[in-house]
Amino acid sequence: MLNRYPAINGMLVSLLMITSTSATFAAHHWTVTQRQQALLSEINSAHRHNQLTLKEFNDLTEEQQKIVSKEQSMKDKNGGKLSQKDLTTLERNLNDLSNKIHKKVLDKRVQ
Repeated sequence: MLNRYPAINGMLVSLLMITSTSATFAAHHWTVTQRQQALLSEINSAHRHNQLTLKEFNDLTEEQQKIVSKEQSMKDKNGGKLSQKDLTTLERNLNDLSNKIHKKVLDKRVQ
């Protein structure tokens, strides 16, 4: 029966892959520091593989460092801890940085 409907088989396989991938990401909760380190690694890796120009590398690294400084100043103002509002702000900044990294890398692939 499965061989009679190859399109359905393909959709089922795709659905299973998406579900398992989503479950993997959902199962791991990243801290702000872990995300910062992961994004810095992505920036360095993209630069090593010539997916970023030196200017793009410097701009992204500088933006990442600003987020680290911002986190430290937020902690200093709140007794060494981050409030929920601070976490939300940092997550938004990290999401923006992540999107910029991926956009620049993908732009290089189409050129």
